[in-house]
Amino acid sequence: MVAESNFSCCNQVTFVQDQVCYPINITPVAGAITHVLYRLNVNPASVYATGTVMIGVAPAGRAITVNFLVGGTAGTIIETDTITPGTAFAFTKTGFDTIQLVVAAGTDVTPNITGEFCITPRYPLSA
Repeated sequence: MVAESNFSCCNQVTFVQDQVCYPINITPVAGAITHVLYRLNVNPASVYATGTVMIGVAPAGRAITVNFLVGGTAGTIIETDTITPGTAFAFTKTGFDTIQLVVAAGTDVTPNITGEFCITPRYPLSA
């Protein structure tokens, strides 16, 4: 999809918009789990993204966070959000290139961690 801004305060910019949604289904282990939800392969400063992360169920007592990083999976965390099973959160962000789901270590390894991840990135179209 191509969208154009038409604001009196700024130059008109044409964006290409994608949408990706997929189910999350991770088999837990006793140790901590880091799962990459999304990895961007263009300049993170030029992408504007909205999305949702929903966790339906997870083993009891496990802290679950979503990290937004710049510099890949070994990069710098620029924001962390906590999510609990049965809830979701929405985001609108720029300046990141990786989204990770991190599940803390714990003794319970059932049920599987399930949910859904959706993201709608918008890329400016160069002339």
